[in-house]
Amino acid sequence: MLKIITILLLVIMPLTLNAKPMGELDPKKQNILVIHSWHDILWDRLWCRGLNNILANDYNLIRYDLDAMRKDEKEVKKRAKYSLELAKQYNAVGIVFGDDMALKHAGPLFEGSSYPSVYLGINFSPRKYLDYSKASNFTGVLERPLYKTSFKKILKIFNNKSVNVLLLSDSPLGKEDVTDLAKLFKNSSKIKIFNSTLEFQVQDSWEKWQKAVLDAPANGYDAIFVGSRYILRDKNSKYIEPETEVLSWMNKNSKLPFFGFFEDGIGPKLYIGGWVLSGIEHGESAGNIMKDILLHGKNPADINPIYHDKGQYIFSKKMLEKYKIKLPKEIEEQTEFIEDRHDLWNFDKYIQDELPCEATKVYR
Repeated sequence: MLKIITILLLVIMPLTLNAKPMGELDPKKQNILVIHSWHDILWDRLWCRGLNNILANDYNLIRYDLDAMRKDEKEVKKRAKYSLELAKQYNAVGIVFGDDMALKHAGPLFEGSSYPSVYLGINFSPRKYLDYSKASNFTGVLERPLYKTSFKKILKIFNNKSVNVLLLSDSPLGKEDVTDLAKLFKNSSKIKIFNSTLEFQVQDSWEKWQKAVLDAPANGYDAIFVGSRYILRDKNSKYIEPETEVLSWMNKNSKLPFFGFFEDGIGPKLYIGGWVLSGIEHGESAGNIMKDILLHGKNPADINPIYHDKGQYIFSKKMLEKYKIKLPKEIEEQTEFIEDRHDLWNFDKYIQDELPCEATKVYR
């Protein structure tokens, strides 16, 4: 069980640039600024835990959220600009950019600077966001989930039965999407894998999403795969949290077993599991790159970006029991169960001023 360390809040007024943490940073450690694209979603908890596993013994990690899922672009750009001030204020020796929005909005501000910069969770090409004639101080980890492999792996638990699977997403597959999911559904919303059918559906509001889940059994589906679920809003424009609301609601209301592609959605109150990318290992990969730069003197320009596409079986025991699913022996032998692995999915354990990262969170 991973130890959750209580984080001391740093409250910074919007125009105040010289505030200090309420709790002292370790003066013997240098500071790394960690810029998160989102807010306290589970994916961030996972990769942040991995980052801490590698770096926290040697560095203070200072977290700052752009909150790009809930804030408009104007506010996100404002926050991104402020991150440069924070790097100066804390004399950061390195910058970590978590996910695409951090690299898109804050990354260009650090191009060619003295700050070694490591990105992670990047779904598109970094060249989409950075001018590589200036960005020799950047390298990192590219997020490349293998959806087709995941489908094939999970369909095996149905013991070669023909099943109809609904794949739900809150947004369409864009032309620039680099995942194999975009390739799979390039010409049709329905595809065949083995003897099973998968249908890709976009449900871009919370009410549509709920209806699709509730109607799925009557519409002939046997299981649900959850794709993107991070930008859903209801009819009143209220943002719907991906884990504590979307997956929690599905956990209580879905008559069908539902699976996903990332570790951040697995748990007794979330979805069953799948052949997934681990957020913890993702963060550890980025942490090792930063360590090579800061402790071993490597130049970011000499470190090739890593393609993080290593999947693994992770399931929730309680969810398997709930849907009366018994894993085939060969799959069970390869599985890590979420209850044994970590408990970061349990949002009930946290209060507002706690984070599962050994970092000081900066608020504005």
